[in-house]
Amino acid sequence: MLLMTGSLVVSCSQNEIMTEGTGVLQVDLCTDFSFDGEEAVKHTKAINESDYSNINNYTLKLTKTSDGSVVKEGLYSDWPLEMELESGASYTMVASYGQEEAASFDHLLVTGNETFTLNPGSTKKLAFQCKPTAAKVNVNYDASFDSYYSDCEVSVKTKHMEEAIVLSKANVGQDLFLKADAEGEEVTLNFTLKDKYGEVATPEGFVTSKKVTLKPQTLLKITFKPDVTEIEGGKFGLDVIVDSGLTEETIDIVVPNEIIK
Repeated sequence: MLLMTGSLVVSCSQNEIMTEGTGVLQVDLCTDFSFDGEEAVKHTKAINESDYSNINNYTLKLTKTSDGSVVKEGLYSDWPLEMELESGASYTMVASYGQEEAASFDHLLVTGNETFTLNPGSTKKLAFQCKPTAAKVNVNYDASFDSYYSDCEVSVKTKHMEEAIVLSKANVGQDLFLKADAEGEEVTLNFTLKDKYGEVATPEGFVTSKKVTLKPQTLLKITFKPDVTEIEGGKFGLDVIVDSGLTEETIDIVVPNEIIK
């Protein structure tokens, strides 16, 4: 009798653990906040990177893929270690932290998603990673720049922006985050060179634009560096180095030295 009673108790406990026609979901979330080509140089940050690296800050949203109905939503820190779900149905999990804008110095969205199906009586460990949806852009000026020019501005506009943003010496140390499609987008950079008096200089041979491709999680580093090598005709040059983290390309801009007399 005691043996039979014990068997019944064990059977009931197993039914409570997993209902027939269901599976168990475990979520393993991580985040990659790095940008390709980024060096260890510290900039003045408008955002707290540690907040984006802390997975407990991320909001998880589980929906049924068929109709988008929400099954559960909440912070990863509060998410159950195991969750029983109907097997055979398709689900979509989205994790995110931050705010997405077309262009911003202080807002950034880091997100990831996975679609999955549970097998009956099985346990699925859903492991996926959240990544930035934007590219990072910053400008840098060589130490000798002020000896020859007052500024060199660069204007950038993506298809997600209504108006272009202009970066100049005032933005040194800042990171601009630009929303970018996963497949990449060709963007034109427009340069405006200013002489020592702050006047726009448009010398012969001045290259005023450059096309680049922006993708999420890449750093576009734009460096302005005077080329003081003596050039025939009494001219000196300006190197605009556009580094996308994958390739580095130099735009040679030849400027008559009369603009700095």
